[in-house]
Amino acid sequence: MRPDMRVFQRAILAGLIATLGLTAIMYLAPYIGLPNIDMAYAIGTRLMGHVAVPFSAGWWLGLAIFILVGAVLSPIVYVHARPMLLGNSWQRGAEWGVIVWVFAGTGVMVMMGVGFNEAHFLHPVTSVFSSLAGHIVYGALLGALAAVKTAS
Repeated sequence: MRPDMRVFQRAILAGLIATLGLTAIMYLAPYIGLPNIDMAYAIGTRLMGHVAVPFSAGWWLGLAIFILVGAVLSPIVYVHARPMLLGNSWQRGAEWGVIVWVFAGTGVMVMMGVGFNEAHFLHPVTSVFSSLAGHIVYGALLGALAAVKTAS
């Protein structure tokens, strides 16, 4: 059975909220002693071919792509994958967060050449586990918020 449009709309809104939450965690992490992992910088630098300093056009492009993937692409795929995941809504979302973390960390980031970037070299264990924790929070938020029923 194919999900209706309201399911996708709800998932995309949930994905936007979850991505904004993950982005906040990512940029606040250094203030509590965790590694600085700036995905806007990493993506923008790879796309522009030069260093995407914060708030430059390349940095904003990187941030836009990061948010687009987290707020639109991931939730659309999640809607289709959700029936195969286990647990209640937030647990399915957390499981999805782990899947996204594995795919993004070992696939996309390595392919982009930043899977083992400076933050990972300086703090290998902390980087891996803080990234995993952030993705679990992202997924749990996505799952919990996407499951909220709308009034008919």
